[in-house]
Amino acid sequence: MSKLNDQHIRDVLQAYVDAISGDDVEAVVALFDDDAVVEDPIGTPPNQGKDALRAFYQIAVDAVEKMELEGNVRVRDHYGAAAMRAKPKGVDMHMETLDVMEFNEEGLITKMTAYWGDSNMVIG
Repeated sequence: MSKLNDQHIRDVLQAYVDAISGDDVEAVVALFDDDAVVEDPIGTPPNQGKDALRAFYQIAVDAVEKMELEGNVRVRDHYGAAAMRAKPKGVDMHMETLDVMEFNEEGLITKMTAYWGDSNMVIG
């Protein structure tokens, strides 16, 4: 039976920001399928597979003090999207992102694409 429904997708995106804020790389990686692909930001070389994701997200949790959802998660079929705000450790700034995630029937993320650029890094 499929775990995939709108509430599950909302819960996964909340768990994602909570795990990054909590410095819990293994909790982040557990949200992804074994062959998942992360392109963060869009246009950069993708990270694929649990080992690559673990290395990528270790850098993220080492750098981010707090990550939070901005507003409601948007859900359609196998997709979830949310605006997020990341506060780096030791820096008076924040970064605004829009993350789009695709899910499989088991409720795991198969693809995550983050949309952000230099103009989304805000001082203060």
